[in-house]
Amino acid sequence: MSDQIIRVTIYQPKRIPNVYRPPLGLPLNWQDETSGELPHAVFRFFGSHQLSPEEISLIAEYCQHYINAPCWDATGGFLDELAALRQSANSLSSVSGINQWINGCLEIAIDPF
Repeated sequence: MSDQIIRVTIYQPKRIPNVYRPPLGLPLNWQDETSGELPHAVFRFFGSHQLSPEEISLIAEYCQHYINAPCWDATGGFLDELAALRQSANSLSSVSGINQWINGCLEIAIDPF
């Protein structure tokens, strides 16, 4: 038997659909999520509760959905900042990282929550 390490990637389907509201391509609102999991996680996040890895992951996925909305492309200006926020949203994995990311959004007048 070998001591070889095998790395496995577990695919988790997106919980937030890649759907945007016409005609402007607006993102879905976190309060409209129907399972109740995202609103619960967001309330815990803003209530400064300890979040589970699953809750952090769900909020991060919502952030990715929000910042990738097509409507932000049409607003003009802040293109470099928008590109940086879109890229950094893909690696959100902590409460502090999400807080910093939200602050970056607010600096260019985008409020995901």
